[in-house]
Amino acid sequence: MAKYIVEETNRSKYEKNFKFPMINLIPAIVWCIPVHQKMAPLVGTMGAYIAVAVFFVAYILLSYVPIAALAPAVASVIMMTAMLWAPADHIGNNVVRIIVKGVILVIMVLIEFCVLINATLPWLERKTATPPRVRRIED
Repeated sequence: MAKYIVEETNRSKYEKNFKFPMINLIPAIVWCIPVHQKMAPLVGTMGAYIAVAVFFVAYILLSYVPIAALAPAVASVIMMTAMLWAPADHIGNNVVRIIVKGVILVIMVLIEFCVLINATLPWLERKTATPPRVRRIED
């Protein structure tokens, strides 16, 4: 008579970090300024404040949604790089300034790539989950 052995996968699942995407609070606040400036003449002051609040909440919530986290990640790279390049512009040596700006850009891209991975990896694990392996042993 045959015996069946079920082998479960012993791989641990990735647990999403809910604090790390909060790094996008700073770019969200800064991006709210042009949203307010664009919306204020169109819908009035109170309507602009409501639009800014909706934009802010949507920006942060999209940082947690798989695949959709790419939009705030790109916007955050643009804003954080621009904010950190401003002090780098005061470096007198051109070569050093370009190297520092390149390092800043690489760091910002890697940070936002981590935010994107944090949002997308649990979804990918659920989508590509491997079923348990069943082995048949003959006696």
